[in-house]
Amino acid sequence: MSKRFLENLNNCSILVQNALFPPTCMVCQQSADNEIDLCSRCLADMPALEDTCAVCGIALTANASTCGRCLKKTPYYDKIITLYPYRGLAKFLIHALKFNNQHCCARIMGTLMARHFNKPEHQPNAILSVPLHPKRLSQRGFNQAELISHYVHKKLNVPLVETYLHRVINTHDQASLSAAKRRQNIRNAFCYTGKTAPYFVAVIDDVVTTGSTANEVARTLKKAGVKRVEIWAFARA
Repeated sequence: MSKRFLENLNNCSILVQNALFPPTCMVCQQSADNEIDLCSRCLADMPALEDTCAVCGIALTANASTCGRCLKKTPYYDKIITLYPYRGLAKFLIHALKFNNQHCCARIMGTLMARHFNKPEHQPNAILSVPLHPKRLSQRGFNQAELISHYVHKKLNVPLVETYLHRVINTHDQASLSAAKRRQNIRNAFCYTGKTAPYFVAVIDDVVTTGSTANEVARTLKKAGVKRVEIWAFARA
């Protein structure tokens, strides 16, 4: 059977399934978008980030395009782009995925991210996710960023190169550390093992806080020969 026939058959089965069992919003149980399991009303309660630094993506209060920290010291990444502030529904989805094993949330986040980045200015040569150390991966059982990246890769049809970037140091939990301690804690935590380096790589994560992990990932990739690194995350804390 041809690939097109199988795709058409799969699309037909999805239509039948949606007709028999209409998708419902995972928050309010009302009728939902079948791709993201959220209704338009709940989605509207998750306002997009606005007025952010053109480099690190942090919210700006002054009328400027770049924050003072990025003007003072240019980070290794070229840009951090996040969709939502880390509160309300965005925070709920991330927590439900990471701590309650609600893997459907990865599909919601990945699909929303793919919709946002499906634009001519966002055309990376490869996508990868921020990796977990093998010990932490064994404890959790999955990498939430990797789950999200699979949906972004599938929707945007961009190659996924998960096996190229590795976390070689099992760092302390970043959440309890200051910004300076985070930078020190994450130093040299990653290595790149790909034989070639794509020109433009988009790195997927669930949430960005200080950007220390993002910067170290970008430093590792730039050292390996990647020319442009963008960090794409669902939320910004």
